[in-house]
Amino acid sequence: MIHNNFYRAFEEKYYAPRTVIKELRKQYLSFVEQLIQHYPSGQTYDLGCGRGEWLELMQELQLTPYGVDLDDGMLQGCRDLGLPAEKGDAVSYLKTLESESHLVISAFHVVEHISFSDLQEVVQEALRVLKPGGLLIMETPNPENIKVATANFYLDPTHVRPIPSQLLSFLTEHYGFERTKILRLQESQEVHHTLSITLSQVISGVSPDYAVIAQKQASGEIMSSFNELFDKEYGLSLEMLADKFENRLLKIETQTNEANSKADKAYAQASEASVQANEANSRATKAEQSANNAWQHYHMIANSTSWKMTKSLRLAGKFTRWLVYGSYHWLTFSPTSRPRRSIKNLVLKMKNYINSNPKLKMKIISILNRFPKLKARLKRVSQDNYFLSDNSKLTAWNALGCKSQNLELSHLSPEAKKIYNDLKYAIEQKQKASK
Repeated sequence: MIHNNFYRAFEEKYYAPRTVIKELRKQYLSFVEQLIQHYPSGQTYDLGCGRGEWLELMQELQLTPYGVDLDDGMLQGCRDLGLPAEKGDAVSYLKTLESESHLVISAFHVVEHISFSDLQEVVQEALRVLKPGGLLIMETPNPENIKVATANFYLDPTHVRPIPSQLLSFLTEHYGFERTKILRLQESQEVHHTLSITLSQVISGVSPDYAVIAQKQASGEIMSSFNELFDKEYGLSLEMLADKFENRLLKIETQTNEANSKADKAYAQASEASVQANEANSRATKAEQSANNAWQHYHMIANSTSWKMTKSLRLAGKFTRWLVYGSYHWLTFSPTSRPRRSIKNLVLKMKNYINSNPKLKMKIISILNRFPKLKARLKRVSQDNYFLSDNSKLTAWNALGCKSQNLELSHLSPEAKKIYNDLKYAIEQKQKASK
């Protein structure tokens, strides 16, 4: 055993201060308080009592505790508070106790310090010493916690080996205790209530300590009063944390799959847009090629010998068409013929002149009022625009073989010229839009 107060200093630094340990021990009081309902007073024995945290709690419950420990430095905590404890071998002292004399036998962080044969003796002797319905409480580091099993357990130089909870609970069942409960202890509440956890939390998040509480056979009334306490689940197991971590992985996998699905859709849309762009480029290339081919064809025809040789024939044909259609319009006095246009022009000039002489206008109107038909005819002639509209005008001009820019405008009034120019511009815009 290590002396010179080393172990007490070690406990204070790496385990917990006395006040903290006393608070942690209170998690067993619900079991002891239920036992007090049947045994209002009685003795308890604490193997390896250390600084006496459990002894103090038992005194507060009006029970009669006693503790044994080998370390003088740890026992000094009991002496400072006047707690009943002595130095000695705790397992040997257990063997001296009378049968069915104690309510509780406890061993907090003791079983990992002793040999397996001594552990077997502790379980067997506790069963003998306990009253019917009495409790054996053994707390030890939990090797199910990966960090505890691989690192923290070996920090204490007095530890022999970690003891799995299945082994410790099996010992109590094997040697005759009626029932056994495993309590996992001191886990992080944050990890306990988190649905998805990290790998680091899986490694260190399992309850770092556990306890086995074994109950000796008693009457049905005593045993049934403990049913709720023994049915309850305590702490976090490695399996529970593994499930939480797997849920996190499944959630990440689901999110990844969703992200990949969105990326695939975006890629498909981009590919489709690329295909459409390529098709548009292909159509544009074909259109450009067709335009180039048409221009080359036109250039070839315009510069060909036959085109140049037939120029006089084309001019003669154009003159012939003009002469034929012009003569036809002269003879038929059609709206586009020069006589018809000259008369309309003369009527318009007369109208303008009459409009500029109010007195003359009044006289002529008074005369024309006597001849309604003549008045209506003159009015219609004066209102008619000798220019046709839209496609019919263009058709008539093309039928004459004339270009709009070749028409003589000298005979038109300024207003008519403006109308002509506006109409010409509209026709040109329409032709461009149709292309």
